Amino acid sequence: MTEMRYVLTEYQTGVLSFLWDTKTNKMETVNFTQSANDDAKIGDIFVAKVSNVAKQINAAFIDYAPNKKGYLPILTDAIPVITNRKYDGRILAGDEILVQLEKEAVRTKEPVFTMNLSLAGKYCVVSYANTYKGVSKKCSKQERERLRAAIPQNIAYGVVVRTNASSLLDASNMETSEMQDVLQPVTDEILEYNHKMSLLLQEGIHRTCYSRIWQSVPSYLTNMRDTSDSYQQIVTDSKEIYEELKDFVTHYMPKQLSDITLYQDADYPLQKLYRVETQLEELLAKKVWLKSGAYLVIEKTEAMYVIDVNSGKNITKKDNAAYIVQINMEAAEEIMRQIRLRNLSGMILVDFINMEDPQKDFALLQQLRTLAKKDRVLTTVVDVTALGLVEITRKKTTKSLYEQLMK
Repeated sequence: MTEMRYVLTEYQTGVLSFLWDTKTNKMETVNFTQSANDDAKIGDIFVAKVSNVAKQINAAFIDYAPNKKGYLPILTDAIPVITNRKYDGRILAGDEILVQLEKEAVRTKEPVFTMNLSLAGKYCVVSYANTYKGVSKKCSKQERERLRAAIPQNIAYGVVVRTNASSLLDASNMETSEMQDVLQPVTDEILEYNHKMSLLLQEGIHRTCYSRIWQSVPSYLTNMRDTSDSYQQIVTDSKEIYEELKDFVTHYMPKQLSDITLYQDADYPLQKLYRVETQLEELLAKKVWLKSGAYLVIEKTEAMYVIDVNSGKNITKKDNAAYIVQINMEAAEEIMRQIRLRNLSGMILVDFINMEDPQKDFALLQQLRTLAKKDRVLTTVVDVTALGLVEITRKKTTKSLYEQLMK
């Protein structure tokens, strides 16, 4: 049986965390988090000041801290929380408003904020401005029907039960009483985060401008929490991280407290055991070799990522068709893995080797779509363009691995 480990180690000026597959001896996910600093992180909530309103693009420009600017789309369905005057349906320059960081700054683009405040737990997301109460569309129809039972009646805010909650449904046929017991952690968390949202709003309207009223948990902890059904052991070589893990797991994942291990071996350090430098070098390289001898070339342009599939050798007409199909299918699996590990986002164009068979092209697209469903970040295999390139889009959440480590 394959054992998966969630590994954390101090690296450069922060914490490197990754999911390790003991069967393949490779990273399956990887994330780098800078050590605590004053930079805004995804999910942080501020009392910001509106510096300018651009009506032509339905947006405002804000200062969320002294000399730190952000971009704020003004959505028609938003319900802004303005702290220095009564809201009259308008957003005006000088307004002090509660905003939440939605996207980090990218190159010349300022960070993007939202007025739709939300708090995410392991099993749910509670939203201030959205009254919708339901279950993630990533869950199956049967799972959604069962998980709706976990949503309490008459709660003040919108709530979406996350895909993580489906891991609690391990029995196909449950009595109603059993189902209530199984889903109680989901119900409890929804009530807890509704209460947190109420407290946050009460506090926010009384805080001074530029206050950070909600600080998100470091991503290496939230990733650990959200993927807890994917691994059997948590390993770190840092005593400081070890103590932080124990505190976090005790509160959010008490059943996994015994899974935490402090790795201590001066003769064979953890980063050497897991080949950290080698793995990261491969993930930052342009060329990725496949077992068949073929390879990928991954490049970044100003507007998109481009991935080229190369056979790696000359092939004869005799074995051409079968070999090309084999390469493309192998490449499809590695491409989706590289997209996930490198945290690529936006538009991604893939130039597969031409198979000259519509049925095989269709099978390749289906394979890509199946693999895309395994990504926790919304990934869509759109179609084949007029130029024969496969178009993939992936939601932008955080910086790419290259941007995290190299900039």
